[in-house]
Amino acid sequence: MIQAVTDAAELARVYEDVLEPSFPATEVVTADEFVAAGEAGDLDVLVSRAEDGALQGAIVGERHRTGVLVNWLAVSGTTRGGGVGGALLGAGIARWLSQDGVAVVLGEVERPDVFSAHPEHGDPERRLAFYERRGATVLDMPYYEPPLREGMPRLRGLLLVMLASSDPTPPPRILTPAETNGVRDVLLGTLGRAEPGDDETARVYAAVDDPTGLRLLPLADYARTPLSE
Repeated sequence: MIQAVTDAAELARVYEDVLEPSFPATEVVTADEFVAAGEAGDLDVLVSRAEDGALQGAIVGERHRTGVLVNWLAVSGTTRGGGVGGALLGAGIARWLSQDGVAVVLGEVERPDVFSAHPEHGDPERRLAFYERRGATVLDMPYYEPPLREGMPRLRGLLLVMLASSDPTPPPRILTPAETNGVRDVLLGTLGRAEPGDDETARVYAAVDDPTGLRLLPLADYARTPLSE
């Protein structure tokens, strides 16, 4: 069973049992920030439960005008490989893409050519294959995740992937204006605008605003996309 969660106690449990064990500290906000954002509706938290009510996993999306960014998708260690992750992803995409005005649902994925497999946080190769099987594609642009906690560095070596779109045309292709606006909305809501001297962020927006258009590639071709630096 998949359902939305807004209760503070349940959100705290999602953080403690699912998110915190699945991600390094650089890739997740604090528990207090997560609970507050979930209660306020700034984060849309969907959870999967077993028949006995046990928490199996969660997907968390955040809307930025015409785009939604999946901040986290994780399943508990005891339920991996049972189809829970795919069910959560499908439920999240259906929920967010059906909302009025949403053009794209995006996600962040570690590059397998940068990150190695980790005993607690998973294998980037397998994670990429998971998304590829479910139709995800990749944006041909550099990308980084801004610091999620004070004092943390930018997280580089990530791909910005298209999980779903209002236009189902397969890649390779150029994004539609609506899709491009959705990508830009997500970037403005997360990275913010490029400040003077911030060449790294300027390169991100330069790719989005390229007069020839922002290219969408098959996820298998991710190595063709530029690294953020």
